[in-house]
Formats: sequence, structure tokens, C-alpha cells
Amino acid sequence: MLTYEQVFEIFKEFLSLDQDIEIVQTKRGYLHIVWDWNSPYCEGGRLAQGPEDLFDLLLEDCQSYYELELTKGRRELTVEDVKQASVKCRPYLEKRWEVEKK
Repeated sequence: MLTYEQVFEIFKEFLSLDQDIEIVQTKRGYLHIVWDWNSPYCEGGRLAQGPEDLFDLLLEDCQSYYELELTKGRRELTVEDVKQASVKCRPYLEKRWEVEKK
């Protein structure tokens, strides 16, 4: 079974890349926050319901990060962009599969 610590270890590299994502521990669990780099406000926060939920949130963040990196925010996403971003996110899925095998 996946733990929060394993999720943080899996996404350690990504969390150091994307400075807009912040995971904060609260009394009720971990809060996932996305900061708007243009302002002092966050775009929203979501309480992770468990380690699997946090993993899914971070995988979505990863996909969005690489899609934005590919388009530079200057053009619409293409099918090829989505595929390329998915390929860059695949190592995180593979790390999860390795952890779950143990």
C-alpha cells in the first residue's frame, strides 16, 4: 500500500522543479495548493484523501507542467504535446509500480 512518504519520495524531483505546487500538512491531512505565480493568491487548494489521491494530484500537476513547458503557454496543446508530456511523466508511474510491488 502506498504511503505519503513514498509519494513525496517519488515526486521529490518534480516538486523541486515546479515552484507553484505546495503540499502542506494540516490536522486533517495534506493540502495540495497551486500558487498563481503572478499574484500572492493561490488558485485553489484540495485536501488529499489519502496517498493515492495525492499521487494522482501530483501526476496531474506533472502532466500540466510538461504541457506548459512544451507550449510555453503561447499556443494550443496538440495531441503530440499531450503524448510527449505523458512520456515525461511515465517515470513517476513506474516508480509507483515498483513501490507497490514490494
